[in-house]
Amino acid sequence: MTQAAQKLCDNDLSLMGGGIGTVIYIDVLIFINIIITFVILITAEKLMKRRAKTYRLITASLIGSLFSLLIFIDLDSFLFTLFIKIASSLLLTLIAFGYISKTEYSKTTLSVIASSVIYSGMLILIYQLFKPPNMVIINDVVYFEFNPLVLLMSTAIIYIIITVFQKLFRERIKNTVVPLKFTIDGSDYSCIAKIDTGCNLTEPFSGAPVIIADQAVYTPDENAQKRVIPYTTVGGSSLLYAVKAEQVVIDKKVIDKDIYIAVSEITSADIQAIINSDIVR
Repeated sequence: MTQAAQKLCDNDLSLMGGGIGTVIYIDVLIFINIIITFVILITAEKLMKRRAKTYRLITASLIGSLFSLLIFIDLDSFLFTLFIKIASSLLLTLIAFGYISKTEYSKTTLSVIASSVIYSGMLILIYQLFKPPNMVIINDVVYFEFNPLVLLMSTAIIYIIITVFQKLFRERIKNTVVPLKFTIDGSDYSCIAKIDTGCNLTEPFSGAPVIIADQAVYTPDENAQKRVIPYTTVGGSSLLYAVKAEQVVIDKKVIDKDIYIAVSEITSADIQAIINSDIVR
């Protein structure tokens, strides 16, 4: 660290946890926030069950770490701070995951924001429990002079905790059986459906989730506009044909999102449809 850079960082700031006069090193600040941003993005990736390319995640993490320089800016306006946070989340989501549709982009951005809030909350909890030296939080930017190994271990622990909670939630809804009702071309169709975390089918162009209904429940009209849904099972790959539903009601709750109904043969005697679990998240 050069004397000039250290002088730049040695500001008389009101710091949470670190006291007045804590020296903030820019290289350490950026390094810490590269790791934090990367973990936030891969956590959002897991929550959304999206696959992002590694180079996109790294690029977004590098750019996201630059927002940590807000720690040097005196932001008195809550609205301006909120605007910066939302703008940064929108930008990072676009860089890391790209743009598929307005709905999917909005959901992914909210997932990034939620992951960021969870991660920040856990960092504050770690501070409260272990009182690490020279830790400061300014403008929601975290800085602490941690040993890199300790930082990586703390990050790994937080990631594992989030992953465990996610798996527990998935197991809870894995075998949920609910009444399903959907409307296509003005006609209503009803059946019993299973919410299955193993079903992650989406319409490839819009990213909209797909429900698989038994052909005894619904058969598309020959003139209906069908979308091709590729899928892979243990037995190999094949195609389903799906139609966009006008309305979907799951367990008496209207689902406010675009959903496609695909048709296949479901051999179970207890259910007549399989619901992509992302629909009810």
